[in-house]
Amino acid sequence: MDKGKLSPKEEALLAEARRQAAARKQAPAAAPAPAREAKPPPTPAERLERLMEEQRAETLERKKRMRRYGIGISGAILALFVLWLLRAFRRR
Repeated sequence: MDKGKLSPKEEALLAEARRQAAARKQAPAAAPAPAREAKPPPTPAERLERLMEEQRAETLERKKRMRRYGIGISGAILALFVLWLLRAFRRR
């Protein structure tokens, strides 16, 4: 069997693959993307609700960060105080 020649089964598979590739290329051009539906502008109540939700999420994140750092900073201050006390009492 020569390298340039294909069996009838291989030719059929190749032709099918070419048809599918051509169909994919033509599909986006033939059917334009549906236009976005114009959403009405949000009402003041919806804007306020979205703003409050964003602020709530931001506040929760800030509280988590403050708890995390607050414990570490408080521990560091306490450790420095203990070291200062040990140093003060060892001198005597």
